[in-house]
Parts: sequence; structure tokens; C-alpha cells
Amino acid sequence: MKGLTINKQQKWLRLILPFPIGVVVYILILLVFDTLNQLGSNFFSQEVLVTTLVSFVLLEVLRFVLTVIDKRFPLVLKMPGDQSVEKIHNPSFRVIFIPALSLLVSVVLVSLLISIYFTFVLLIKDFHTELIVFNGVYGVVAILYGIIHVSTSFLTVHKQIHYRQEKELRKGMETDLEKFKMQINPQLLYDGLENLISIVHTEPRRAEQFVNHLSKIYRYNLDNRHVELVDLKSELELSNSLLHLLNVKYNNTISLNHNFPNEWLCRQIIPCTISALIQELVNRSIINGFQPLRIGLEKKGGELYFVCYDNPKIGLNGNSEWNLSFINRAHSFFNDKQLEISHHNQQIHINIPLFEIEEE
Repeated sequence: MKGLTINKQQKWLRLILPFPIGVVVYILILLVFDTLNQLGSNFFSQEVLVTTLVSFVLLEVLRFVLTVIDKRFPLVLKMPGDQSVEKIHNPSFRVIFIPALSLLVSVVLVSLLISIYFTFVLLIKDFHTELIVFNGVYGVVAILYGIIHVSTSFLTVHKQIHYRQEKELRKGMETDLEKFKMQINPQLLYDGLENLISIVHTEPRRAEQFVNHLSKIYRYNLDNRHVELVDLKSELELSNSLLHLLNVKYNNTISLNHNFPNEWLCRQIIPCTISALIQELVNRSIINGFQPLRIGLEKKGGELYFVCYDNPKIGLNGNSEWNLSFINRAHSFFNDKQLEISHHNQQIHINIPLFEIEEE
């Protein structure tokens, strides 16, 4: 329906535009011949109809010719070897060629129409001066038409290329976001099943709780595979289930402390962000009864911080071993803010962006 409306508007514009152009051309011709005082008496004369008709024919022919040129020599070309990359083909040549071609078409067409008018309608054979004047005025109109056509073509193509680039970028960000949310940590699954085997006979009650928390983790991933953001409360519940699994292996030496007001629990976060940071921390830290892992979630101003003591395993080189690139690519889908690591009194602080959804 929208395309149909635009086409109707273009058709009406093509029918209406020649009249004001024909009037302006007529006034300019009167100025050239210094007969502007005849405008009042001859405004609805035959000459106005002639200039309007010539304007209509000229604009239609120019539109047809330039449309054929655009189809035969497209403004945008695909780069060889990469179908997703486009470039504007010979922009400087087109800026010169289109107005020049429009002028040539105008000279040929106007000369033909004016010659027919003077020869067969006015029965005048000596109209050399008038022909030059008509060609000069309509030549300016044709050049302006060509310039406007080139300008609008460049603008349209620029918007299309920019739109496609934004679409590809968004598609890539959405892919990173989906990969981040749907990633299944094979090490977590392997350790979980191994720990389950070790307790299933000796502690069946605990094994039942273990299976329940393990199912919660993967059910959470499945339920939120098409969800971009979840509330902080759900993310904390996922983290608690993860800690329950990890503490089977590390003998309850890992803890997560937080104390958020109710309004904070409704704030939005990318699914699995906190759990991914916990797994990253566990994989790089020494954890035992003498060196327990204490993780804190703190609010500072309007931001959430993941806080813990830095106790890396031998061979790790401080914060350079933190792998936050995948999480940052997922967050780039929403804004340019990245997770950053800072050190304060032997503690690691990682800021986690939170989002607020405004109700309409």
C-alpha cells in the first residue's frame, strides 16, 4: 500500500511539475526578448501551452533516458570476491556525464519540437534566434534536472549502503548475543556429571538436588535463547544454581554475596553474564579450604560491580588472562559500554552494565 501511494504521488508530480517549469521558461524567454510587459495579456496564450508541453516531453524523455542509464550502468557495484561489500561506481564521471547527457538530449529534443512548432504551426522559417534562446533556457533546465538526479541517486545509494552495513552489523551482534546466551560449557557439564557419579550412591538426596540445579542451568539457557535481556533476580537464581554445582567439587568454598533493593532486582541484564564471569573466575583461581573464593556483587551509583580477590593459578599473568571479549561482543548489541577490569586493594572489580526498560 505504501509503495502504491508513493507511485501515485510520483505520477501526480510528473503531471503537475511541467506547468510551473513551462511558466518559468516562458517568463525567461520574455525577459530575453525584453517583452516581459506582454506577460499580463499573453499569460494564457498559446506560447505558455507550448512551453508547458515542451517541458513535459523533455522531463519525460530525460527521466526515461536516465533510468535506462542507471539500469545499464548501476551506481553501486559488488566488490569481486565479497558480495557483502559495495562501492559507488565512477562517482566523478557520473557527476559530469549525466548533466552533459541531459543537455545533449535537451538540445536535440527542443530543437526538434521548436522547429516543428515554428515551421508547421506559426509558418515561420527564420527562427534561428528563437531556437538559440529556447535551447539555452531548456538547457539550463536539463542540466539542473541532471544534477538533481545525480544528487538524489547518490543520497539514495548512500542510505541503502549505510542501511545494509547497519543491518549486517546488527546481524553479527545478534549472532554474538545468541552464541553467548546459548553456549554450553563442556567443562561444566563434564565436571557436573563426574561429581554426580561420585555422590549418587553415597548421598542420594544431595545427588537429587544436584540434578535439579543442573537442569535449572540448561533450562534457563533454553528458555532464554530468544530473550535479549532478563531481570537481575533471574540471573542471580541461575548463579546460585551454578554455585551449588561448583561447591560439590570445591567443598563449599565458593560463595556469592549480594544485597540489592527490590527495585534493583527488576533491572535488566544479558542472560548468563554473571554465571560466565563466575566460571571464568573459577577456571583461573586457586580454590581450597585455606583460600576460599568469595565473590561479591556490589552496586556503586547506578552500576553493578563483580568483586573478588585476585588469586590466579600459577602460570596465569594477572588480569591479562581474563577473557571478556565474548561477553563484550554480546554487550555491544545494546551499547558501546564494555566490561572493564580494575584493581583495588588486591581485589578485582568488573563493571557489569545493567539496563532499564521504559514502559510505554
